[in-house]
This record gives sequence, structure tokens and C-alpha cells, in this order.
Amino acid sequence: MDMTPGKIHSIDFKSETLEETYEIQYYLPKNFSDLYKHRVVITFDSQDFFRYGQIERAYEKLRKAEEIDRAIIVGVPYPSVDWRYDYFDPNGEHHEAFITFVAHELISWVDENFPTLKVGTSRTLMGDSLAGSFAFSIAAKYPATFSNALALSPFVDDAFIERFKSQMTLMHLDLYHTIGLEEDDFETISGEQADFLTPNRELNEYLSTQMLEYTYRELDGGHIWKSWKPELEPALRHFLS
Repeated sequence: MDMTPGKIHSIDFKSETLEETYEIQYYLPKNFSDLYKHRVVITFDSQDFFRYGQIERAYEKLRKAEEIDRAIIVGVPYPSVDWRYDYFDPNGEHHEAFITFVAHELISWVDENFPTLKVGTSRTLMGDSLAGSFAFSIAAKYPATFSNALALSPFVDDAFIERFKSQMTLMHLDLYHTIGLEEDDFETISGEQADFLTPNRELNEYLSTQMLEYTYRELDGGHIWKSWKPELEPALRHFLS
């Protein structure tokens, strides 16, 4: 496995439980050393977090200024739009199975191959749109394993809100949740008109009353990386400092 610092690497990961092979990306910071324990950031839609969000640049900038702790960035990219709906959409056919894969196989692989802190509070999940819903789904189901999650404009419906309502306790969680003010009427990647703003506000209404760490931000802009990219620095500062 390539451990060259300062580069985005990619491997094929064979899941024993799902009997599928998935691409996994990982970024080791420029000053990476296995003498130190690292926090872990796992991004879903990872090719977009690297390409459009430039998350590794945001990390290096904050790390150089000594504003955040050491971390590695692991990513799950999507091979196609259809795959994204099957796996990341809360109502997708493989959504639940993929949550289990991340919570058991993927995090075990991360902890075995990299010097990590191996506790839930040192792990942060991040995703945009459907991938943001996926990040929140994992955190809701495994709050002790993944205590921190960022969702940028997640897809939300009543069943998704019920995922949080059905949990006995959310007190382990630290959630960072954003939605764009222009997302009350926009065209999705599949060409359908959608209102994300209203259901996200309903999720906020519920989470605001619960015992957890919770940050909610309504952003100027729409369902695009132009709106999301500026949130990565404050989110990394929030979770890694």
C-alpha cells in the first residue's frame, strides 16, 4: 500500500460481507508520521470533496497554522449516479448494508493500516447531498463508533428524521448541518425539481431539542460546491481542534 505523504491514493477494497469491490481513496498529510496517532475524516462522494472542495488543501492550511490536530482523510467515491442512489440515498436498496460495511469493515481496515486514535470522538464523517444523508445515517446508527458528522445539504424526508427519533440516545453525537437558502426549489442531478430547505428545517427543529452537540447553518446559495466549499474550513476546525 502506497504511504507517500501529501498525495491522494486509491485502492480497490474487497468487502467480504457484501462480496463487492469498492474504490477507497485516502490522503496522508504532508507531515505524516506513523510515530503519531491521527484522527480520521471519512468523506462520501470523496472525489468531489477532493476535486471541488479541495479538502486536503483546507486541512494543510489549518494544520500549518496549528489550528487543528493531525488527521488522515479517507474517502468513498461514487462510481455512477445510479450507484449513488442505491447506496447513499436513505431509501436506497443497499443503504443499510453499506452502513454496516463502513461501521465494521472499512473502519477496521483504517485502524489496522494507519496510526489512528481508534475512538468514536476521533472520527468524523462528511458528505454532501445524498452522501450527507449517508454520513448522518451512520452517525445515528453508530453514535459511539462515529461521534462526529457533517452533512452539507442532505436529502431529508420523514423516514430520515425518524432515524434520529428512534434512537435511545444521541448524546454521543456532534453534528454539523448546513442547507442553502436557494434550495427550496432546484433541479437535482436526476433532473427532478426538489425542495430540500423545508425538510432540512424540520430536521433542525427536532435535533435542536435533543441532547447532543449540534451546529446548524443556513447558507446563501444553492445545492452546489460553491456554497459548500467555504464550510469545510470551519467544519475541520470544529471537529479537529
